[in-house]
Formats: sequence, structure tokens, C-alpha cells
Amino acid sequence: MAVRLTGWSGKFLLLVLMASMLSACGGFSLWPFGEDDADVRSRGPAGSTEYVCDKGRKFYVRLQDGGNAAWLVLPDREVLLNKTEAGQYSNSIAKLEIEGETATLDDGYKHDYDNCKVNQPTK
Repeated sequence: MAVRLTGWSGKFLLLVLMASMLSACGGFSLWPFGEDDADVRSRGPAGSTEYVCDKGRKFYVRLQDGGNAAWLVLPDREVLLNKTEAGQYSNSIAKLEIEGETATLDDGYKHDYDNCKVNQPTK
């Protein structure tokens, strides 16, 4: 039994079939927006360190000006904190203290950022 493909629906079916065979080769993807890698989307701002805290909260820190300032990137805002002491940054509202792989954050709005640690990416 032979199947005859005619009209635009037949051509479309043939095109879809050919595209699926090409994508099975491994070097070709129909996704037009780059690699579909969840890890790429979860990295945060370039050059930043992700801290993961209790209750699933997280924030990012990017040190600047030779460590004299830190951009604090929260889910709802970004703020610049100036260095006040060794490992401590503040803007008189939020206070961030970094010690090794751990951090303490008081965002000034009573959000819980407890037990924060550097998120090590899995490989």
C-alpha cells in the first residue's frame, strides 16, 4: 500500500518528517534561541556569585571596584552596597556580611535570608 502526499498538507508533513530526521543527527536543532540548557538560565547576572538560603530564597552578589562595593541582586531589586568593614557591605538599609562560602543578609525589609551559602553548580 502506497501513500500519496499531495497538496500543501502533504508537503508540510514531508517537511516535518525531514526536519525530525535532521534533528536526530545530534548536530542540528530546530530551537532558534540557542542551547536549551536549564543551567544557563539559572546562572544569574554575569560575574556574580549565587547564594542559596533557607526557605529556598536566593540572591546574587557581584563585587566591584576591587571589592570596595557589591551589587546585591534580589528577586525584586538591585542595590549597590559600599564596603563598611572587612567582608561587610551596606547602604544604611541593607547589610551584607560575607565570610568565606557563607553570607548573612539583612535586606532591611524583614525578609528571611538565613543560612546562606554559595551555590556550587553541579557538573
